[in-house]
Amino acid sequence: MVFVGEGRISLSSVKAWSKLILFNCSLLLCPFDLFNLLKQEGASKEDIDQLAKFKFRRDGDIEKLTGDDQGCFGGIMTECGTDSPMEHVLSGEDAECCICLSAYEDGAELRQLPCGHHFHCTCVDKWLYINATCPLCKYNILKSTSQDREEV
Repeated sequence: MVFVGEGRISLSSVKAWSKLILFNCSLLLCPFDLFNLLKQEGASKEDIDQLAKFKFRRDGDIEKLTGDDQGCFGGIMTECGTDSPMEHVLSGEDAECCICLSAYEDGAELRQLPCGHHFHCTCVDKWLYINATCPLCKYNILKSTSQDREEV
């Protein structure tokens, strides 16, 4: 029970009120935005597993190459699970996850989305199960993976 003033309000009525408020606020949205909000769905495990996975290796020498001397070390992302792995050099500024806001540690597993943004696998996988878009630019990863399947 939640006590308000001298009366008592049950937790279930608080939840009901919050849903009512959320519904009324959603009416203020453009109908198109409301439709998009309701139809959003997450990605499947198969969709997420098709995205590129990388291993991060910290390298203090990257700052010498990029001119970044803010004390935050960059590194190199090396693609996992391929015969000829791609490598991407990250400056110290780019060597952090924009979801959890933590710097990439040496050996961290990263996932790169088709739009080019990268995050910790654990952070972005949780996000993608709920919402199949990039957390930064809203690029829909399902469009990319379905196009890849059609080309095969």
